[in-house]
Amino acid sequence: NAVINGDIIPMYNKEILKEYEEVLSRKKFHFSKSLIKQYLKFFSNVGIASERVHSMEDLPDPKDVVFYDVALSKEDAFLVTGNTKHFPKTPVVVTPAEMLRILAEA
Repeated sequence: NAVINGDIIPMYNKEILKEYEEVLSRKKFHFSKSLIKQYLKFFSNVGIASERVHSMEDLPDPKDVVFYDVALSKEDAFLVTGNTKHFPKTPVVVTPAEMLRILAEA
């Protein structure tokens, strides 16, 4: 809802869109190709295309680095994740609950 209402503006690059497409295409999610395409188009339309800031972080999952690098590319940006243990402990990396608190305080 925060994205739809414009309270959160997603950031992305080509690598992130590709990762989203790969993950959403997994059989366990049961998403049609058409729905995935619509989601990615929506994300691209409301989001901000951004370049990576190569942090050189050594994360447990190398595919996660791009999300962290893109979050670092803009001031006042956050990486919202339920997997905070996979990222450095910084104010940039927040849980969904923390993001809701940040939005409520704004």
